[in-house]
Amino acid sequence: MSLQAISLTEYLVVFMRTATCIMILPGFSMRQVPMRVRLFLAVAVSVSIFLLVENTISVDDNLPATELLQIVVMEFLIAFVIAIPVRFLFLALSFLGEVIMQFIGLNPIPGTPIGEDQATSTLSSLFNITAVVLFFSSGLAIEFFAAIALSFEVFPPGEVFLIDGILQNITENLTAFFHLVVRLGAPIIIYVVIMNLIAGLVNKLTPQIPIYFVSAPFLICGGLVLLAWLVDDMFFLFHMELERLIGERF
Repeated sequence: MSLQAISLTEYLVVFMRTATCIMILPGFSMRQVPMRVRLFLAVAVSVSIFLLVENTISVDDNLPATELLQIVVMEFLIAFVIAIPVRFLFLALSFLGEVIMQFIGLNPIPGTPIGEDQATSTLSSLFNITAVVLFFSSGLAIEFFAAIALSFEVFPPGEVFLIDGILQNITENLTAFFHLVVRLGAPIIIYVVIMNLIAGLVNKLTPQIPIYFVSAPFLICGGLVLLAWLVDDMFFLFHMELERLIGERF
């Protein structure tokens, strides 16, 4: 393929969709990643995807500015629809870390924000960085780029898609993420509820003893032991959900 045969408008469309996904995806969008690195990565990935989809997309190079602007806006929206469920899944896992830290009594311990500017707990930061490493090491990032290439067959440039079906899909994914977080954190939540119930009953029987300070070490140690026992299964189920989410994109 010669340089003269390349349509700059078609490449612009591919670049807009790819770059927007990279801006949203976990790992690539972290503030620790320099903006110049993101730009070079977006250019490299968009060139690779353009070589795969150049025969499936058709955009006129002589489009009016208004129509070109409409296509660019649609590409932003399509990329948002493609990438935002993955971002929500990672946020759900980070939220699970916050919940566990709150329940076992370690929430006051601050953590280093990873990828976000807002303060977060230690366990939430650990969950976040572990999930990002798992996302790259398992090859799911490459599968997501393949899904972007397939998206040009489902959402051709310039065509308007139905927003109702997209919103329903996002709603279903959010429901599935909530159920996943509840399943992953259920053993620890049940343990904490039972421990607090026992501490409350003992406190009613012996009000002279500060049961809260006595039960706190058992609550923290038991929660950490239970977390160490379950953490591998947590990330296994998270990886399965992430793989399902990316696999069903297109």
